Amino acid sequence: MRRLPGLALLFVSTLAAASQERKGLEIVWVDVEGGAATLIVTPAGESILVDAGWPEDRDADRIVRAVKDAGCTQIDHYITSHWHLDHWGAIGRVAKRLPVKKFYGHVFPATPQEDIVAEMKDAWMSASEGRRVWVRAGDRLPLREGVDVTFLTSNGDVIGDREGTAQIRDCPAHPAAEPDPGENARSVGFLLRAGGFKFLDLGDLTWNVEHRLVCPKNLIGAVDVYQVTHHGWDPSNHPALVSAIAPTAAVINNGPKKGGTVKVWRTLKSTPSIRDIWQLHRNVETTPVDNPPPEFTANDDEACKGEVVRLSVAPDGRSYTLSIPSKGTTRTYACR
Repeated sequence: MRRLPGLALLFVSTLAAASQERKGLEIVWVDVEGGAATLIVTPAGESILVDAGWPEDRDADRIVRAVKDAGCTQIDHYITSHWHLDHWGAIGRVAKRLPVKKFYGHVFPATPQEDIVAEMKDAWMSASEGRRVWVRAGDRLPLREGVDVTFLTSNGDVIGDREGTAQIRDCPAHPAAEPDPGENARSVGFLLRAGGFKFLDLGDLTWNVEHRLVCPKNLIGAVDVYQVTHHGWDPSNHPALVSAIAPTAAVINNGPKKGGTVKVWRTLKSTPSIRDIWQLHRNVETTPVDNPPPEFTANDDEACKGEVVRLSVAPDGRSYTLSIPSKGTTRTYACR
């Protein structure tokens, strides 16, 4: 057998090592039991935390553990989708244990709101001083080359619309719901692209604003993975939106008695493009027929250890793998 010269061997070894070190995008759905906390780590090692669960040490512990398990020592970008306690409650606790470089969210309403806790607002404003970014629809997260995060919605506005456009767009095919005056309709939502992979997270965005994203024009396109909006609750997950984005996989970040409702489950199950539905918790208030199989459910009981759902995009951006490590469930899908 012909032996390679020393320099050639060194070159091949270097290429092999570089190939082994290449990483794809990672997403971890942290179980905050009916709240939200989604950790994204880019191939360049930048960390993005979207929401931060309830104001409890339990959720802060789980988030910090997920960040450290991902090999990160700080949170580069922290996004609050909206100002409800189950989405930003633990960020103060997290920020005491890990550096948070930038804080993102939509502007607070000009007048006090019943669904925004004033003490939490004061704490967030103090923690984010000098590192705060108010998000508008159409903005992009400043990330290194290879990953794009574009904000599609913020403060009730939709990308491409003028700020302050009416919440309801008349459409005979899709009747409007009652206007939502609260925080959910003001959710910051984004589309992430990495190679051929596309991921959609709309926070707790509700029916009328969801509709504006896909009618009369689909502003999102087809996606690979859909973080099911609003924990899988009925005021969200407009069938027109779910059909238009045509996801391959859906992940529900619900709690044992919050979200993952029968109506939304059946919307997802009837969507032809969806191959699998993954869920953080079994909905203990519905039947097995309206839950994913146990192997696609991270936590089966109310008293749980907070198991995660994990996603890994291949370094070439052509495929991705969803898994529940605690159960050994793994499925790989081709990007669209």
